[in-house]
Amino acid sequence: MDRFSKISPPKKFIQEETARAIKSVVNAEINPDAIEERGGVVYIKTKNSSLKNEIFLKKEKILNYLKERAGNRAPTDLRF
Repeated sequence: MDRFSKISPPKKFIQEETARAIKSVVNAEINPDAIEERGGVVYIKTKNSSLKNEIFLKKEKILNYLKERAGNRAPTDLRF
């Protein structure tokens, strides 16, 4: 059973949950396809600088939301 403890959630799950977290915390829509997860870090592609700033300021709340949804396999950082 130990070998299954390292299985990460599917890519689409992380994309959708991150978009949902941003919608919930920042109250802004973001396309899940603009979100990519690599090595425990979520990369968000957006040209809207005010949205980037809002996400950065509320980064901890977004990460906590993701931790509640994905558990110990949640992303550890958000980057642009």
